Amino acid sequence: MFKKVFLKLILINFIYSACSELDYDTCLQYLEYCEWNNETSQCQDIGENENGLNYGPFQYDTFNEADGLIDSGSYLGATVFHPVDGEPPYSSIVIVPGAFSPESTLHDWGSYYASYGFIAMTIGINDYYNDDMSDLAFSLLDAIDVLKQENNRLESPILNKVNIDNFATSGWSIGGGAAQYAATLDSSLKAVIALNPGLAIQDYENCTDPTYEYYCLHPEHLNHSSPVLIISSEGDIENPTDTDAAIHYEYTPESTFKMLFELENGSHGTGLDPSAGSGELGEKVIQWLNHNLLDNFNDCDLLTNIPTSAAQFMTNLECQDNDQGDLNNDQVIDVLDIIVLVNFILNPEIFPIDGSDLNNDGILDILDIVLLVNIILN
Repeated sequence: MFKKVFLKLILINFIYSACSELDYDTCLQYLEYCEWNNETSQCQDIGENENGLNYGPFQYDTFNEADGLIDSGSYLGATVFHPVDGEPPYSSIVIVPGAFSPESTLHDWGSYYASYGFIAMTIGINDYYNDDMSDLAFSLLDAIDVLKQENNRLESPILNKVNIDNFATSGWSIGGGAAQYAATLDSSLKAVIALNPGLAIQDYENCTDPTYEYYCLHPEHLNHSSPVLIISSEGDIENPTDTDAAIHYEYTPESTFKMLFELENGSHGTGLDPSAGSGELGEKVIQWLNHNLLDNFNDCDLLTNIPTSAAQFMTNLECQDNDQGDLNNDQVIDVLDIIVLVNFILNPEIFPIDGSDLNNDGILDILDIVLLVNIILN
């Protein structure tokens, strides 16, 4: 019974196939549809390198179970995308697809994140018919544990390169719902990216309709404190904004930073493409991670700007204008702000918040401390 209910809830009945799954020799056999990319050493859809994807400044590499990636029974296969020329440790995001979609469906996002300095791990779904959204949420959390183990595995390409305190979850379709639900299970998640999400949880306490085997969406299923960016599409008929993404936004507590970005036109698959909305989808996602995963508040105004490709845009995030010298945002300029500034100077790997370079000379040093002392004394 549940299998039928589950399929009805997800409203997905197509399978994605990807050229990226093919090796070199097989790729050449399907030149009508695929082409070999010499730069990435991967097979790709024809014209994929012309899709307008605006990659970041970092080169990246990938590895999977065949290369020694620690295996897990919680999901079906995984690929880790990681920067090779950035400054570790890197913050990470784990991503799960929707029903009947392979792990490779998310490879565009994996490479996109890695090019902007994040470790991205894409995972597959074990059982399309029996794994529900709570199962996928646990799969995401298990993937995070694998990345933590990879940080200690001697042969791992990301040995000692994982920031074990900074993780985000993401997913597309029912995977997007699972990414949000994961935040109710693990409060340490720093950010969530939900792409064209759908969500229904089996809950015998809050769901009262036995017809759907007690699956429903209740505010308790989205009661978490992890900042969440919800992406939807105006033309999505599988998970329409009004019945899915907008409800997710409404049910997420007001005390939680949240944003809804509905792209004009589009479809259910729009969330799979970082270049959607003339690149504004990918840009907004990176801005969200920079702000909430990296605590880089410099571009807050840019993050809250309404994209030109938005059919609908909502957020409760408000940018704070720091008074000069109030580096910890406590509305008081005192010795605590000096401590913050000294920490930035002694630990350059910590990204300084906006306003810490008090004399605007592009350098954090003793001169900024002297200026801050003068501000306090005067």
